[in-house]
Amino acid sequence: MNKTMRKIAVWAALPCLISTAANAAISARITATQAKLDSACGTHNIKVVFMCQNTGYIVDFSQATPQIQQMAGVTNAYYPTLSSDGQWVAYQTGIETEGNSTSPIKGKIWMREAAATGTAVQVADTAYVPRFVQNTPAALPEIVYSTDVSCPQNICYSLGKTLKKQIANKVPQAAQVVYGQGSYYGGLSWDNRYLCSGWDGGPNGFILDVQNGNGTPRAVHTMRVKKNGTNVDTFVSVGVCNISRPASRVFTNSMLYFDFGSGNIASAGCNHPLLGSWLLHTKLFISRYDSEDLRVYDMPSDQKLVSINDANGNGEPVAKEWDFPEWSDHPYYAAASLLVDRLFQVSGDWKHVQNRTAIYLVNLKDSSYTKLVESTDTSYTSTTSFMYPFVNVAVPANFVEDSTWLSKTIWERASNGVLNPNVSRGNKNSLLNANKGTMATMTVYSVLGQKLMSTSMPVASSWTATDALKPFKAGIYFVGFSIEGKKQQIIRWVKTR
Repeated sequence: MNKTMRKIAVWAALPCLISTAANAAISARITATQAKLDSACGTHNIKVVFMCQNTGYIVDFSQATPQIQQMAGVTNAYYPTLSSDGQWVAYQTGIETEGNSTSPIKGKIWMREAAATGTAVQVADTAYVPRFVQNTPAALPEIVYSTDVSCPQNICYSLGKTLKKQIANKVPQAAQVVYGQGSYYGGLSWDNRYLCSGWDGGPNGFILDVQNGNGTPRAVHTMRVKKNGTNVDTFVSVGVCNISRPASRVFTNSMLYFDFGSGNIASAGCNHPLLGSWLLHTKLFISRYDSEDLRVYDMPSDQKLVSINDANGNGEPVAKEWDFPEWSDHPYYAAASLLVDRLFQVSGDWKHVQNRTAIYLVNLKDSSYTKLVESTDTSYTSTTSFMYPFVNVAVPANFVEDSTWLSKTIWERASNGVLNPNVSRGNKNSLLNANKGTMATMTVYSVLGQKLMSTSMPVASSWTATDALKPFKAGIYFVGFSIEGKKQQIIRWVKTR
């Protein structure tokens, strides 16, 4: 499912307030200091670009006083991307689509300096969704793009071509064919071997092995789950959005995306004992060419929510989700917007206002988050919404990527940080929000997901994971709690004796 279709299906963004000044008067502020970035990333040589009302903005955190600056001339624009050295930005104009367009408008691709001022050059006409090729000389950047957004039979990679152009002294050179039998929108892997794309209206994202794939892409995010009642391994396809090419130099057959939630799993009569249940676009995933999920990232916890039942219509945040995740050129980092739904009471009616109110830097290796910018206007009339963020984190010259960080699937990694984070901080050994006497179920799983024990009883203040694990030997276990069959918490438990 492409970005355009997903926005229609979920929430539409509102435009930003802009001005013609170099320092645009949008209602936003920078939230990450250079010291905080140094601590989180080992560098503050970081840039982030994004769109607001289809106008381009940039923050250069390496400047003495970082500011949110409008990029002059970057209007009617979408899908910005930064070059590996952070010196250039490419973007698309004309039409906001990755596929299934019936509009006669053709997309064009441009490149200019990644700064407040710059002169854009047209890279290609009838071209869509540019992405810089990662492993290229800084003086000779290359841009990969697709040539068609048609989707016969809802297959968005079947027509057109995937091309790239080298830019020498800001002059685009002749187009080179990356793949001649289809348009792929998600970008090219570090080793130039894998292309990513999505199937508009279909169940999956796809990865194509350009060298050995015989023209047939593989579906990604067919999840290994357990059949209810029998606990037998079963595979269920879950739809995905916003696929992004890998920046890993080791695990080049992977991609980043978010999905449509666990509804398909429940409908198939299955459960995911590691992840429980989740909603549309509430988790980021990294998966690889053989369809196994490698990493899962929950949303940042600093944006607190209010129950709809408790909202009084003064703009309380009642829901949130990820939007526009993009893998950086640094293997360990990505950027994503956080979309927040606020509830207002206007003239006696309840109104929802949804804006992308912050941009986060996601540490893909340790699952931590750093908020880069945020909106300062959360009123009913707010017009600040951050779209299509792309971050460049400088990669040290002597950088050597960890050769193991994506080597195991979530089923093999007991401490990968993918479990439900909403367990009480005060007592990770007990149920959350369960009144004494409430019927609950406790289930114990092995590290490999095998169901070992399940028991149901009224909750007592002394009913804990420690009690449940008494019959088992020392080791690592996952303990799942569900309250009246509806709410599930899963915690990782290490039994030492």
